Amino acid sequence: MVTKKWVKRAWIGLIILLLYVGVYLFLYVGKDEQINRYRSTSLPDTFRYTYSHSLEELTIQTPQAGSLNALLFKAPHAKGVVCFWKGNGGTLANWGAIAPTFLQFNYDVLITDYRQHGKSKGAISLKNFYSDAQTVYDSLSHRYPPDKIVICGYSLGGRVAAHLAASNRPKFTILIDPASAGGDFSDRFTDLVYCPLPSVNGFTFHTEEDVQKAPRPVVIISTDNVHSTAYKLKSYLHTKDQFVALAGATHETILMHPQSQQLLKRLFINLD
Repeated sequence: MVTKKWVKRAWIGLIILLLYVGVYLFLYVGKDEQINRYRSTSLPDTFRYTYSHSLEELTIQTPQAGSLNALLFKAPHAKGVVCFWKGNGGTLANWGAIAPTFLQFNYDVLITDYRQHGKSKGAISLKNFYSDAQTVYDSLSHRYPPDKIVICGYSLGGRVAAHLAASNRPKFTILIDPASAGGDFSDRFTDLVYCPLPSVNGFTFHTEEDVQKAPRPVVIISTDNVHSTAYKLKSYLHTKDQFVALAGATHETILMHPQSQQLLKRLFINLD
C-alpha cells in the first residue's frame, strides 16, 4: 500500500525533475548568448594601423563566410614566421605591439583578429575558430616551409594554437597560459550537470587531447597555479615537449613577464 510518505517523495522528485528540465531548456535555448563572450571591439574597414615596423595587412577569406583581418609583420632577414594567436580581448590595433617580441629573433609575425574582432567578420562558433585557424595556417604554408613556421598562442589563442598543433607539423608550438574565455570550470561543470542530455556549452576546447596528438614539440608556459588549465596540461605532454611554470607570474602578466621573454629567447636561439 502506497503511504503518504512515498507520495510526498514522489511529488518532491517530480518537482525537482521539472525544475531541472526547466533550467536546462532555459540554458539550452539561450546557449547562443555564449557567443557574446567571444566578441570584441569592432574597427571600421577604413581603419589604418600605425605601427612603425614593416607590415602587410591581409584579408583572409575562410569557410562559413568568414573574413579575417590579419597583419604580417616583416623582419629584415626573416628566418621563418610566428603564427601568433591572441587573447580574447582587444584587436590588432593593440595586439600588434607583441610583434617586436619575435621580430627581434628575425622571425616574421602573423597576428589575426578572430571573427567580430576589429575588422574581421562572420559568425562565431567553436568550429569556425578551428577552421579559420587552419585556413590562416594554410595561407602561411604557401609562403614558408613547415619547418620555418612556429605556432604561438596566449590565453584563448593558446587553445586555438593547440588545435593547430594537433593537425599540422610546425617547427614547434608555444602555448602561453592557454585558457578559454569562460573558464574551464564553468564550461565543464555545466557539461557534467546536464549529462547525458546535449551540452548547453558550445565552446568546450579539448586542449588536453590536442597536445597529446601534436606530432611536433609543444612548449607550455604556465603560472605556478597548480589548478590552472595550463598547469594541468603538464600530465598530457610527451618527452619531446617542455613545461615551464613561472613563479610569481599571473595570467595577466605572463605574456610579457621577464622570464617568459628569456625563455622565448632561448627557444629561438636554439633554432639557429
